[in-house]
Parts: sequence; C-alpha cells; structure tokens
Amino acid sequence: MLRIDIRPYAKGVYELDFEPSAEELEVDADSFSKIKIEVRLDISASRIYVQFRIAAIAKLVCDRTLVDFDQAIEGSYAVVFVPPKDIDPDDEADNLFPLEAGAEEIDLTEIIRDTLLLAVPIRKIAPGAEDEDLPITFGGPTDEDIDPRWTALNELRSKSDGDDR
Repeated sequence: MLRIDIRPYAKGVYELDFEPSAEELEVDADSFSKIKIEVRLDISASRIYVQFRIAAIAKLVCDRTLVDFDQAIEGSYAVVFVPPKDIDPDDEADNLFPLEAGAEEIDLTEIIRDTLLLAVPIRKIAPGAEDEDLPITFGGPTDEDIDPRWTALNELRSKSDGDDR
C-alpha cells in the first residue's frame, strides 16, 4: 500500500519521492521492477491536489516474436482529494476522491497502480523485432507432418477423389 501521512504537512507545496516494491502497489513482482514515483502535493485548507509521475521497468512478451524483453514505461496523473460534500455523485469526474475532515493519510495505491498498468503499451514489440523476418507457412501439412497411422485413410481419400473426376 502506498499511503502518505498528511499530518506533518501544513498548507503549501511538497515534493516527495518513493521507490515502492511491486507488492506494495499490489502488482506482479515478475512484471514490474525499479518503480519510482515523484509526487507533488499542493495542500490547502480543505483540499489536496496530488500530481504524480511514475516510471518503472516492465517485463513484456513481444507480440511479434513471443520473446521476453524489458521496457521502460512511464505515466502521470493528477487527482484532487476534496471533502465528500464537494463530490457530485452525478458527475463522472474520475479524479475526485473524498477527504474526510481530520483525515491523517491519503491512499494512492489504487490510483498509482492503475496509472502504472495503463502505461504498459498495447502493442508490445521487442527492440529489433520489427526488422526480423518471421517464418510463415501457408497451405496444408506436408508429407513429413502426416502421422503414418493415417496413410491408409489418405489412400482411401485419394481413391475417392479420383473417382469423382
């Protein structure tokens, strides 16, 4: 979990850096490493404006060659923590989060995890894979691919194909 204790901060702007583990963000540790987060808090009397930028190394599988590779990814997002009465339930704003009076911390885990997962590219192509020739075969199986147990059945098919002509 990535929670920020807001008690020590008065009104003003603060810059914080975090290097959480994948487990803390509740993502697969085999898929993400070297996670770094830069957070900017702008605290006023009743609101907290949070901007953050996240960078990580993602372990991906190439869509073209099926080879594993590592790629640096990054994303950013901004949210506002406001008193619950300021959130309109009919408003579809997805960047407003409730901040109860007297709250001691804000939880950024879900927001940061979603931003990290959305930073993964849709098309995953390993370096150099665009230039690589891929073997492509068209048509049916070759003689080497046919199981010898089917030989008798193939002979029957060949005879029936010859009769239709």
